[in-house]
Amino acid sequence: MCNFAAMKANIANTLPLLLLLAGCSPTKYIPEGQYLLEKVEVKADGKGVEPAVMQSYVQQQPNASKFGVRVYNIVSNDSNFVKRFIRKIGEAPVIYNAGRVAPSVDEIETEMKNLGYLNASVTAQTDTADKKATVTYEIHSGEPYRVRNYTQAVPQLQRAGNRQRNPQTNPPSNRQTNRRTTAFTTAITSVFAAQNAAKIKPGAFFDKDVLEEERQRVATQMRNRGYYQFSAQSLQFLADTALQSNQVDLKLVRTDSTTIFPYTVKRVNVFSGYDPLEKYVVRDSLLRDSIHIYYNREKFLRPRIIRGKVLVQPNRTYRELSGERTVSLFQAMDCVGRTDVQYVMNNYPDSTLLDCNIYVTPGNFHSLQARLVGTNKAGDIGVALDGTYGNLNIFNGSETFSLNVRGAYEFVSGTSVNGLGSNYYEFGLSPALTFVKMHLPWIQDYLTERFNSQTQYSMGLNMQQRPEYTRNFFNFNWRFNWTAHNKPLSQSLSLVDINYVYMPSKSDRFLEYLNTIVDPLTKTSYDDVFTAGINYSAIYTSANSSRQQRNLYTIRFNAELSGNILNWISHATDANRLENGQFAVFGNSFAQYVKANIDLAETFKLTPTAGLAFHLSAGVAYPYGNSEILPFEKRYYGGGPNNIRGWSTRYLGPGAFNGGTQDDPTTHVGDLSLLATAEYRFKALPWLEPAFFVDAGNIWTLRDYPDQPGGMFRLNSFWKELALGTGIGLRFDLTFLIVRVDAGTKVHDPARPSGDRLVLFNDNLWKNSAVYFAIGYPF
Repeated sequence: MCNFAAMKANIANTLPLLLLLAGCSPTKYIPEGQYLLEKVEVKADGKGVEPAVMQSYVQQQPNASKFGVRVYNIVSNDSNFVKRFIRKIGEAPVIYNAGRVAPSVDEIETEMKNLGYLNASVTAQTDTADKKATVTYEIHSGEPYRVRNYTQAVPQLQRAGNRQRNPQTNPPSNRQTNRRTTAFTTAITSVFAAQNAAKIKPGAFFDKDVLEEERQRVATQMRNRGYYQFSAQSLQFLADTALQSNQVDLKLVRTDSTTIFPYTVKRVNVFSGYDPLEKYVVRDSLLRDSIHIYYNREKFLRPRIIRGKVLVQPNRTYRELSGERTVSLFQAMDCVGRTDVQYVMNNYPDSTLLDCNIYVTPGNFHSLQARLVGTNKAGDIGVALDGTYGNLNIFNGSETFSLNVRGAYEFVSGTSVNGLGSNYYEFGLSPALTFVKMHLPWIQDYLTERFNSQTQYSMGLNMQQRPEYTRNFFNFNWRFNWTAHNKPLSQSLSLVDINYVYMPSKSDRFLEYLNTIVDPLTKTSYDDVFTAGINYSAIYTSANSSRQQRNLYTIRFNAELSGNILNWISHATDANRLENGQFAVFGNSFAQYVKANIDLAETFKLTPTAGLAFHLSAGVAYPYGNSEILPFEKRYYGGGPNNIRGWSTRYLGPGAFNGGTQDDPTTHVGDLSLLATAEYRFKALPWLEPAFFVDAGNIWTLRDYPDQPGGMFRLNSFWKELALGTGIGLRFDLTFLIVRVDAGTKVHDPARPSGDRLVLFNDNLWKNSAVYFAIGYPF
């Protein structure tokens, strides 16, 4: 029942603030003769042009929202602390600057020509009224130019006259010069001809950025063939646009006819412990596989570790990629602050010899983090202390050791979920050791050269003590992480992933609760469980391009197998079975299942201050062999701050299921999950981002479990069981983190009878809603 008195009081308290903001016109303090930049709009008459992307080239943008300007205008100046605070949380009005319109036109027009619209033109129109200015940029794109033919040409090369060489040495013989000239001609012809790696194809847009990428590709490949002095600046595109058909014939030529020669790395020097702010004094040196290693203090990196990261080889042809990968491998080590690779020409008899100097600067070796937080679970107040110590170089090989310690204490009220206990405490210990290489014999060197890789061993021990039971958790994980150099794909593989949940004691009252009050499915969530399997995951993101992008996306994939090896061993050894026919480890049946998830998150930029975000995910898990049902912690659940936000966490589904024990979420779990979410986000203030969202999805079981009637997935009817929710949210940008508040409400509730599932405005709004406080975006 609504409390109308309280509602009237809230309205009475809020109304003055609303009237104050409404009265603070955005143009209130705009000086006479000046204008508030009300709106900037970019229009294009070409289908291939994205106005939202082109708007980023406009040099003056309006305020994120007029709300921030109204807050700013509550006060007339910043003469005291209160006024300064108000103006700080608001946003100063953007005053229209006519002098920035013409440069914006030039910027947009230049970018259009870079994209291949050589006949594009841009006009700008400014409308002023009531101290407000609106600027409209109109792009007349015209027909884009496309590539008709792409060829390369190698000019006649000079023989020897312009070659760089040491004046103290004798010039090379004509035979040697001819041999090197022929080698250079062969190399550059081969690189030119490798068009399969180029993005310039017949019919492609005459895009200047793509042409620059091709120049850089050719130059990079030449430097990776030993031509240290080869530069993209010596390459030039000749474009014939006089075909009168919006087509271009392209020819890539080398404008510098000077013959250059492949270089050889003579000596590799590594300066460990280098500090650019201090004079480097060598205190020790050694030779490791022809690599000279120098130390100016204690050996913070072992020689073998250094040698394994150096991919530049002495007495080998110079390759730019070797130096870049060397930097990447060193920078992947947490104990290294900075790495520089420099090549120098010394006074060798042969002027094509280089020395490679590698400077490795150490970073901070120790870290300590602690967090004390208050907890509130279903009205039960508690406190939790979480601390982590990290040593980033424990064995002088950038091995990372971390130790997490967690303790929690909770005062359980008599009206808690089970009504069985008074107090609760938890203690956990989680050590982990990470090595910056793959611990895989035979292929370790191959992987090290091509990937930034890690091997991690982690273990966790956790004990939960309640008056009604004691529950212990143990896990062990042997994991490999690797990322290709300068690639957007990162991968992880757990060869051994063991989890064991053990409940050594249960009170009589709790056993009575399990045996008489809850359903059998809920009871299984308190069983001992052992899982052992492998896990693979991959993450790919498009957020690695230097060009302005309208949309960014991230794809995540995860797959795991559990119990197969244990089941094979049990069958091979004819192991004893439990009464239910299952094989067991430590007297407990082990889980056998397969599970896979795929997840796509994408954001579309509509304007510089607003965008749409989409999230799609699907997951399926199937128990087989030694398991009739998945372990509770491996099953999917719905609802919550990162799921369908109209439902509380773990209180949605499966399917049309509407049952279970009151206030007990353990029955709302399933084997299949589908989720789709859309959010519209915009900047109201530089630090405040409101959002409107719609969530849809549910979970289902793959088997018809008696304790979850209506929960099984059926292809011909699952769409009727999709839960639908909507709501609004606020994101507070605190620079170092995003604090999120979301309020969601149910729209379509599949747990209600068919024909009565639309609940928005037809039922108690507060009862069908949920509010969440969280850190970070939901996806």
